Amino acid sequence: MAVPAVDRRAFLKGAGLVAGTVVAVSALGGCSTAPTPRGYGGAPRPLPVPPLADATGDATSLTYRLTAQAGDSRILPDVSTRTWGFNGTHLGPTLTARRGDRVTVEITNTLGETTTVHWHGMKLPAVADGGPHSPIEPGATWSPGWTVENTAATLWYHPHTHGLTGLHAYRGLAGLFIVEDEVSDSLDLPRDYGVDDIPLVLMDHRFNEDGSLDETDLPDLGLLGDTPTVNGITNAHFDASTPRVRFRVLNGSTMRFYNLAFSDDRAFNVIASDSGFLPEPVERGMLPIGPGERWEILVDLEPGDDISLVSLPFPDNFGVPEDGYTPDFGLGDQFTLLGITGPPEGSGPAPAVPGVLDVRAATGPDTTDAPQRDFLLNTFSINDLMMDMNRVDVVIDHSGPEIWKVTNDNSDWPHNFHIHNARFRVNRFEGTGVEVFNDGWKDTVSLPPGAGATLAVEFGHHPDPTWPYMYHCHMLYHEDQGMMGQFVIVEPGQTPALETGSSEHTHRH
Repeated sequence: MAVPAVDRRAFLKGAGLVAGTVVAVSALGGCSTAPTPRGYGGAPRPLPVPPLADATGDATSLTYRLTAQAGDSRILPDVSTRTWGFNGTHLGPTLTARRGDRVTVEITNTLGETTTVHWHGMKLPAVADGGPHSPIEPGATWSPGWTVENTAATLWYHPHTHGLTGLHAYRGLAGLFIVEDEVSDSLDLPRDYGVDDIPLVLMDHRFNEDGSLDETDLPDLGLLGDTPTVNGITNAHFDASTPRVRFRVLNGSTMRFYNLAFSDDRAFNVIASDSGFLPEPVERGMLPIGPGERWEILVDLEPGDDISLVSLPFPDNFGVPEDGYTPDFGLGDQFTLLGITGPPEGSGPAPAVPGVLDVRAATGPDTTDAPQRDFLLNTFSINDLMMDMNRVDVVIDHSGPEIWKVTNDNSDWPHNFHIHNARFRVNRFEGTGVEVFNDGWKDTVSLPPGAGATLAVEFGHHPDPTWPYMYHCHMLYHEDQGMMGQFVIVEPGQTPALETGSSEHTHRH
């Protein structure tokens, strides 16, 4: 059962939450008495770009190989930190595929403990989804395969180990998965990966004095960090070589929300959401991004520009009370994320931004007579239930869309909501005065206190009564504490198997 808010707030008052744990740094160069996050002194460091993963096979049948491994990384400039990564010591390579490709990924676990790999945002069979029912034991290899159904989008992969998702992601297990299609081929957009098409994986950490990761869960805040990183390092800097740059921004943090802007208040164009292109570009000056979400943005630069991508305090603290009793989710923090230098002299102006991106994204699914389900999020529960690996919470026995009404029932905590094997349109957003940008097809939605989102949900249709998918809060401490449920897609008239999820036929040693 959910913990009543009045009791929880009384407990927090008595416990004296670590309200000042997360420090802020002035993103705009103004006055600030807060200390600078560790690793931001000295010269900026060049932004590392995750490499493109090598694939074997032919043009439409790809095999990737990932090795989950431990190693030492220079997240901070002056000390080594023990981290996890794929095919390296921290984070992972970027996988790419086209819609219609057959993809197989062989993941070998060389860590000293069990982990999993989930393909966040991908429509695929549940047996390949990589949820908590698909553990990869130490020394084992898991080889899921599927045909890519998604339209062009920036997706990602990360662990989904039951009860340990936040910790495994915090240690560095994350990477991007970029899908292209005929629409992305046709658009005049930056597409030279690592040159003008740049992934930005945002994370935050806390460090012990010796530079090791502080893996202590803060009360009700889990692994919320005080030091932001971009692509695995602090104090990153990007020297642009072109007048327009496309940033594919992933919030890979376990708990932190960012409010993105540029230090000189310049406008930028949002071109894609979690699950693909918007119908047309949307000009913004600020852009909130919650854990697990992705945005693709275009920023135009001129020779001589010296600016920063920053995270600003959320207006009205994202609806979270600032009363001394509520946890400090860091929504008032201000950070410099990435320094950016403009292109060389003579680069010329950027071409016009395409006026139309993807006409398919202008309309959502037809939800006439679609079933509706309600999900009430409170503290660590959904509909007063906490995650049970042996309980199926929702059975979907049809191939059409559904309407899911998701409500944050807490008056003082933010949440967000992610659905596996699905994309959705936010048809209504109510119950809050906080503005949240929800355009386009999404797979994760942020929910300020009291907010309700009515979602038109389109599932990938892969009936299998034996394998479940997840839905959950993507604030990973919340998920790991039980704010997750599971659903099974079946043929009409079918019922879920008495025992769901089995790894015997998908793993090998």
